[in-house]
This record gives sequence, C-alpha cells and structure tokens, in this order.
Amino acid sequence: MIRLMRTSEYKRLEGDLAKMAEGDFCMQSTGVPIQERSRIRSVIKRTVRSLVSLIRVVDRSSRELHIKMEDTSAKSAMISEQIEGVTGTIREVAVSMQGAAEHVADISEEMNSSYRYLQEVKKKNGELVASSASLSEEVSSGKKEISAAMEQMRVISGESGQVHERMNRLGEAIKKIADMTLLIEEISSQTQLLALNANIEAARAGEHGRGFAVVAQEITRLAAQTKQETTGIRESIRTVTRCSDVLGDSIIHMHAALGTTESTLKTAADKYGKVESFLVHIIGEMNEVDERLEGIASSTLSTTDSVNRTSAMLQQIAAGSEEVLALAELQQQNLLVINDNIQESARRSLSLRSSVSQFRLPSRQESHPMQEELERWVECAMAIRAVMVSMIESRDIEQIREWHRKKQYYEARLETCFQDIRAKAATNEDRHQLDQLSKAWLHFAEIKDRNAAWMLEGEYESAKQALITKGRTNFKRAMDLATEWMDRG
Repeated sequence: MIRLMRTSEYKRLEGDLAKMAEGDFCMQSTGVPIQERSRIRSVIKRTVRSLVSLIRVVDRSSRELHIKMEDTSAKSAMISEQIEGVTGTIREVAVSMQGAAEHVADISEEMNSSYRYLQEVKKKNGELVASSASLSEEVSSGKKEISAAMEQMRVISGESGQVHERMNRLGEAIKKIADMTLLIEEISSQTQLLALNANIEAARAGEHGRGFAVVAQEITRLAAQTKQETTGIRESIRTVTRCSDVLGDSIIHMHAALGTTESTLKTAADKYGKVESFLVHIIGEMNEVDERLEGIASSTLSTTDSVNRTSAMLQQIAAGSEEVLALAELQQQNLLVINDNIQESARRSLSLRSSVSQFRLPSRQESHPMQEELERWVECAMAIRAVMVSMIESRDIEQIREWHRKKQYYEARLETCFQDIRAKAATNEDRHQLDQLSKAWLHFAEIKDRNAAWMLEGEYESAKQALITKGRTNFKRAMDLATEWMDRG
C-alpha cells in the first residue's frame, strides 16, 4: 500500500533537502517520535551522516595533503638545487675521470715501453755475462799458459846457467889446449934444432953417420909437420875461442833476457790473475744485476698490469660517470616534472579544500568525544579499501606483492586506531558500538584477506567478484556503524 505523507513531514523533508542542496548538513533533531518518522527521513539522515563523515575525512585529508605538499614542494626545490650541484660535480668528475683515464693509458704505454727496454737490457746483459764468462775462461787459460811458460823459462834459465858454466869449463880446457900447443910448438922447434944439430954431426961422421942422418932428417920432417899441425890447431883454438866467447856473451845476454822475460811473464801472470779476479767479480755483479733486472722486469710487468687494470677501471668509472651524469640529468628533469606535479597537486588540494569549505558541517562541540579517533579509523579503513581496489586492478605479481605489503602496513595502523578507541570507550554504549564495529570489520577482513590470497595465487576474477559484492557490502556496513557512532555524540 502507498503510505500518504503528512504535510508537516513533507515540509520537514523539503527543508532537509533544501539544506542539503545548499550544503548545510547541520540537521537538528525534531523531537518527533521514532514511530512517526518516515523511512525517507531516516534514509536522508543516514546519507547525511555518511556524507558528513566523508566530507570531514576529505577536509582533514586535504588539509594534511596541502601541508605535506607545501613541505614536499620546498624539499623538492631544495633537492632540485642539490641535484643540479651534484650534476655539475658529476660532470666535472666525469671530465676528470676521462682525463685521468687518458693519463693512465699514457703511463701504461710508457710502462710497456720500459718493460720492453728492460727486456732488451736484460738480454744484452745476459750476452755480456756470457761473453765475460768466455773471456774469463780464456784469461784463465792464458794464465795457465803463462805459468807453464814461466816454468819453462825457469828450466831454460837453469839450463843456460849450466851451459854458461860448461862454456867456462870449455874456455879453461881450450886455454889448456892452447898452452899445450905452445908447449908442443916449443918442443917441435927444439926438435928441429936438435935434428939440425944431428944432421950436422951426421955429416961430420960421414959414412958412419949416414943412418943417423936419415933418422935426423925424419925427425926434422916430423917436427916440421908437428909445427905445421900445431899452427893449424892454434888457429882452430883461436876460432873456437872466438866462437866460445861469442857464445858465452850470447848465453849471458840470453840469461839476462830470460830473467827479464821471466819477470815480464810473472808480471803478466799477476795481471792475468787480477783480470781473472776482476772478471769473476764483474760476472758476479752482472749475475746480480741480471737477477735485479728480472725482479724489476717482473715488478714493471706487474705494475703495468695494475696500471692497465687501473686504466680499464678508470675508463669504466668514466663511462659510469657519464651514465650517472645522464641519469642525474634525467632525474633532474624528472624532479622538475615531479615538482610541477607537486605544485599542481598543491593547487588541487586547495581546490579540494575550497570545494569542501562550501559545506556546513556540525560543529566539533556537537560531535562525539571520540570524533577524532573515529575519523582516524575511518581514514585508515578507507586507505585499506583503496589498497584492495588497487591490488585487484593489478595483474603484475610484483606490484600485487607490493600492494599486499601496503595492506599489512595500513592494517597495523588500523589496529592502533582500534586500541586508541578501546582505551577511550568509557560508556557501555561506546563499548557496544565498538563491539559492533569490530564484528563488522572482522567480517570485511575475512573477505579482504581471502581476496588478497586469491590475488597472490592468480585467482583474479574470484577476487574481483568478491570485492564488488561481499567486500563492498561488508565495508559499507562497517563505515555506516562508524558514522552512526560519531552521530550519537
């Protein structure tokens, strides 16, 4: 049946709707018994409560958003200036790194050249060591040969002494022979004289002396031959004496020369010994130099490798600096865009505040004592609902996980709001309302958690259907309880 509306009730409804149209949500209780109130007025009352709660949340959020946007804008401008300075610094670092990389590359090339030079020097030093060792062997062999020559000279010198002594004996013998020759000549002369006297006496004897004359003539002939042979011997002795004198002088000179030669050979042997010692010392020094060259070459090669790695690292850093510079410049551009977006968001928050300011809400004095706590709860509950809507709209598993973490964060904040409300619920009515709100939120939380599990498992359609059916209904129920509780103040 169609229930006719009383004129007074119609006028009250008309007045309420007119106030709503003007943005005035300060509706006073009329004192009309509940039995006489129309269902339309009750619906309007619930609608007004929901709108008042929503507008208050929006007004509070817009105020906080504007404050945060202003603070964020100031920090963004500061960060933009800092990034600009950092970009300039990175640009300078990139240029310096590039220059350093080029210098290190030059150093690396010089180190490579030094390594090649060291290898060449090491090779030459090895050849010199081999040549010095060969020379040392030759010097040692020469020293041995000189020592052998010195020994031979000593033998020759000893033999020359013996020859000299024998020559002296020969001279004495020749002298004795000469004396004997003189004696023979003298005997020969006396024999001739005696033979002449014998011939004279034989001639005087006549026939009797004829035999004696033959003997005397034979003796004369023999004496003449002896004298003649003696003369030859004397000439031979003179020749032998002259040769002996010359040979003696030669032996004396040879002996003196042998002494000089021996002294010279001894000096040469000493010099050969010094040269040999010097060469041994030099070869030792060269071997030590070769070892040091090997160490230096190894160190140079290691240093070259380190310089090459440093050069490669600097080139990578330079390239990285270029990339960082490009990223920094890109971030600077992005930050400028973000700053513009922040400014635009700040302007829109002002527009939102301006829009909210057109509504007239009940004064805070007329509101519930826990109005602020309940509004924070409503704001946190709406954030959870927004997170769930965003999660179910996503199809990226990583993004879904991120939304799930945000859901857990806001759930922890909502639990803190429940604790604050529970601590201030002093009356039985407030505790009853809190119990009703907790149960309604628990029903929504079960659907919410199941939807989140479906999204993590990839059951997107199931989560979406639950969101727009049971999820929406249970969330609206919890929000209505919260707004009714605030209206009971």
